[in-house]
Amino acid sequence: MRKHRGLAPEDKTFFEPGRIEKLEEAVKDLSWMLRRGYSQKAAVELVGNRYQLSKRERHALIHAAWDGKRRNPPLPPEALRGKTLCIDGFNLLITLETALGGGILIRGADGCYRDIANVHGNYAFRAETEEAVAVAAEALKRLGVKEVLWYFDRPVSNSGRIAQLVDETAEKTGVPMRAETTDRVDAKLKACGDVVVTADAVILESGVTWFDLGGWIVENLLPPPTSLLDFSRECGGSGSC
Repeated sequence: MRKHRGLAPEDKTFFEPGRIEKLEEAVKDLSWMLRRGYSQKAAVELVGNRYQLSKRERHALIHAAWDGKRRNPPLPPEALRGKTLCIDGFNLLITLETALGGGILIRGADGCYRDIANVHGNYAFRAETEEAVAVAAEALKRLGVKEVLWYFDRPVSNSGRIAQLVDETAEKTGVPMRAETTDRVDAKLKACGDVVVTADAVILESGVTWFDLGGWIVENLLPPPTSLLDFSRECGGSGSC
């Protein structure tokens, strides 16, 4: 039986009295430091120690803070009709699995939705995987996109299987999407020339035209997430403060 992309045992820390408020202050402090040129590693250690954050809380902190670097504002959903999308495959997939499985979901200071699954090199199918791909396909159909290219990191385990699942879902649903594995996902996305779907700050800050499809799905197609930590108030959720 596959595991769920749900809460880790140590995630109960997030819901202890006062912890969310402490993490909110930590996100503000880290964002302030990053905007003034502090290295992320040193700043996270300093802020994490100040607020006595756990390892998981520090991981959430990294995903929630924002250095304020310039990026294009996200496209509105109605602007996607007739467009070609390039999707950061694992970035979107794991966020949707997390939302479906009830795991910790972050809405960062920049307004983007992210998970803290911390998958590096090893990806395993979860109980939510097929549903995550299916709900993404439903969203793409509703948004009226012209064509969709999913890119998955070839060195990551099971990347070929998940690409096959995307292709099979496209055939079943009639959604014009296909998937490929590549050693250069970031480069492919930066060179897309169309609309990029990702919440990866490095890619967003490269000047791409983008849309947070994971966030749109969470807000419009799924039940309200039970484990959402929302830090977007600092920037009004605009992604452009």
